[in-house]
Amino acid sequence: MSSLLECDIPQQNWLTQAGRQNGVAAASAPPHGVKRDTASLSDAGPWEPTVQALVEFQHLGDNWDGQGAVAPSYEQLESAIGLAYTLYQQGVNPPSRVVPGPQGSVIFEWQDPDGTYTEIEQVRPFYAEVLLIEPGQPAKHWTLPSQ
Repeated sequence: MSSLLECDIPQQNWLTQAGRQNGVAAASAPPHGVKRDTASLSDAGPWEPTVQALVEFQHLGDNWDGQGAVAPSYEQLESAIGLAYTLYQQGVNPPSRVVPGPQGSVIFEWQDPDGTYTEIEQVRPFYAEVLLIEPGQPAKHWTLPSQ
């Protein structure tokens, strides 16, 4: 599979995947407390555990960590699922883990055997910051979408 550095993530692809996988536009989020239907999700191949973890994040409430963390919003989760499918379609390996961030973000992490660490933090719907640290190299940082 390809590396994240080789991937061009156009905003339209991300938006399309989010709409296709979630069945509704992020703007039509359900009322608070209403959970999304996961039956409409397409096969995510090796990304399936990541997608399922993202779906489970909808059950988090604020203060989910006991230290005041903000739960990811419905729109944030819709977007993160769209990003997961976009990366899967680009041939990127699934992350080592995916976790909610304390300010309502969603964080994808890759830890490679050679010591390379990559992180995508989706800080708001359809916008993410990428950090790549390779042994012996200066850290690289960029944002998604790539346009």
